[in-house]
Formats: sequence, structure tokens, C-alpha cells
Amino acid sequence: MSVHQKIRSFILSSLVSPDNRMIGVEEECILHNQDGKRIPVNPGDEFSATDLLYIMNDKIGTNGVYSLEPGGQLEWSSPPFLDLNDLQLSMDAHHTLLTEVVSDNNLKIIDYSLDPTSTPEEINLIDKKKYKLMNKNMEKNGSMGKWMMRNTASIQVNFDTINERDIEEMVFVADCLHPIAAYLFAYSPYFKGRTTGLKNIRNIIWENTDQARCRSLFDHGIDTSTGLIDSYIEYMLKVQSIFKLDDLGAIVPCDESLGEVLQSLHDAENLKDRDIQAALHQIFTNVRLKSLVEVRGADRTPRGYEMAPVAFWTGLLMESEARTEAHKVLMTWTKKDRKLFNEAGLSLDKGQPGPKGKTYEEWIIWGGELALNGLIRRGLKEEALFDDFFNNIISLGPFSLQKQHYESTYNT
Repeated sequence: MSVHQKIRSFILSSLVSPDNRMIGVEEECILHNQDGKRIPVNPGDEFSATDLLYIMNDKIGTNGVYSLEPGGQLEWSSPPFLDLNDLQLSMDAHHTLLTEVVSDNNLKIIDYSLDPTSTPEEINLIDKKKYKLMNKNMEKNGSMGKWMMRNTASIQVNFDTINERDIEEMVFVADCLHPIAAYLFAYSPYFKGRTTGLKNIRNIIWENTDQARCRSLFDHGIDTSTGLIDSYIEYMLKVQSIFKLDDLGAIVPCDESLGEVLQSLHDAENLKDRDIQAALHQIFTNVRLKSLVEVRGADRTPRGYEMAPVAFWTGLLMESEARTEAHKVLMTWTKKDRKLFNEAGLSLDKGQPGPKGKTYEEWIIWGGELALNGLIRRGLKEEALFDDFFNNIISLGPFSLQKQHYESTYNT
């Protein structure tokens, strides 16, 4: 079995039956002290993100697990659920615990997807070899990798898969429709203390972060659902490694491509699943393949709306009629259409031109309504997690713009 075949086997290793496919979420948040400054990530004289992490994992029980992002952003990874209403209850318990611990330690939750005031130079990096190597890579590749690592927060959704076609359609649809999620969930109203206007700033940051391993799959030549898994594998094998694992599973520096690393291990008859997993986790595209499908493009939404991105993608990707309709439409888009739509996702100007002579706004409404109808057809009363949010955004614009408008009006 070749390296390609082994990666393919890994991606397909956790298939489930249609009745047992689950959904999980990863929610990130930024934390400040009472002086409005980021709490330090590493232990020291002040209460740190590392201290917070220990407390949270000690108290969480079976309701998921906490980890830290490179700049000390706290990430909660939920347990998986069949029903979004159960996932909401799990998230509520997480929020209750977080609010309690934050209050006890005089901290403030910053629910923006971009730290509103800090620059990367003001934020220390977590003392972990993986992130030190990543930081070194980001300094060489792209202009905003430090911003991504230290200053951003997002909501990522993970989906079980049932077969090869299921994976390829889900990934293709999610990759095509990323610009809709980029608009709906935009919540980065400030950058270095100033308003961001119509700039969809977190997406702009990602667009300028190591373009070889980030951005849309379309940007890497993956422009159809047919054969997508194989195309994805061939793409990722060519990407430069950030690190590799030694014989004991420890992270070590590496200047080879991911393909060269895995091929060397394969030739030595020492290629393990952990090596494949480590390689797949060094790809940061808007949608990525592991042993499940991870959709990564949404900003961290305001408190109370964290389930909206989960519901949106669930309605589109987990309900067969909605996904089939989306796939049918998207397969008619030309490469020019795809490029135009991806460029639209960098701005919050809903009047921008979009594919097939329609505006960006028309496609946003189409995608949102498709997701909402998918949720309704799932028959679990999950649509309440998206309906009000969607109507609010269509009426008033993304929360990134609403926040700026409120501040402008309030300060006038």
C-alpha cells in the first residue's frame, strides 16, 4: 500500500452509519484582565491562560476538553452529538463554567474573533515546541501569520462521514460556500483599536497567512467534488512540513515536504497513523480532511449565537436535499465564478458582484435559506438555532458592522 493509499485509508477509517453521524464544535475565545489587556499565556507572576486551562479541565468532567491556542486563546472542544439541541445544552454548561471561573479570577471574555486592541508583539507565544516551529514558519510565509496565531478566535465544526461520496460532496459544498459563512458570522469590528469598516479582517488575515497551507481548496486546484479525496491528498503531500514526529512521538523540526516525511517513514516500514494525523493537522484550509470533515471558516460569534455557525453548516451539509441542491448549483459555477466569490468574502459589502450575474447578497440569502430549510427537514427543531440569527443579519448586516454602527451612533 502506497503513502497515498495509507492516507486515504486513514481519512476513511471512521465512517459511520447515516443514523449515527454526529456533530461537534470547537469554540475559541480571547480573555483580557480587568485592565483590558490580554492575560499572559505562560505561567508567571500574573494569572495566566495556562492557569485557567488547568482549572477548566479540572472542572469540566465529561463535557469535552479545553486547550490553548498559540496566544493563549481558550478553546473548548465539545463531545459529539446527534442532535444540535443536545450540543446546545453541552455548550450552555461550558459557558456556565467559563463564566464562573472567569468571574472568580477577575477576567473578561472578549467574544470578538479578533483581539480589538492588542498587536502580536504584545502577546507572548505559548511555550510549546509545536507553536514555536509554527511561528518560525509563519515569519517566512505570509505577512499576517503572527496575527492569526495570537490574535484571532473562531468556531470550527466537525462532522462524521458515511462514505466517500459523502465526504467529497460535503467538502466541496463547504469550500464553495465559505464566503457566505464569512459574511454571516463576521465579528471583527476592531483592528489595533480602530474600526475595520467593510473589511472582513479575520478572513483577510487568513488570506495572508502561509498561502500554501491555508485559504480555499479552490486556490490549490481542487475545484470539483469528483476525486476530491485523492486531489486533497496529492495537494497536502506537496506542502512544506512545519514539524514531524520522532520515534517516540515527540515534535521535532523538519525542512522536508509532508510527502517526503511520510514516504521516508513508509520506506522504513515505520509509518504510523499518528504520523499521518500529524501531517493532516498541518493543513489549515477553510475545510480540511482528517478522519472526519472539519469546517473552519466562521468567526467567533457574539455570546449567545455560538451555535449559529454549527446550525448553518449542519443544515447545508447533513441534510441530503439541501446538500444535493447546493452541489447541483455549485457544479455549474465556472472558475471565474469561484474566484469572484472568494474575493467577495474578504469584504462585507453585500452589493458586490457574485457568480451568475447575482449579487453577493443574493447568494448569501440563497445559502442561508437553503441551510434553514435543511434544518427544518431534519425534523429535530434545530432551526431555532439559526432562524433568528439569520433574519437579524439579513436585516441589519453582520455583527461586525452592527457593532461599529452602534459605537458610532452612541459616540455621536
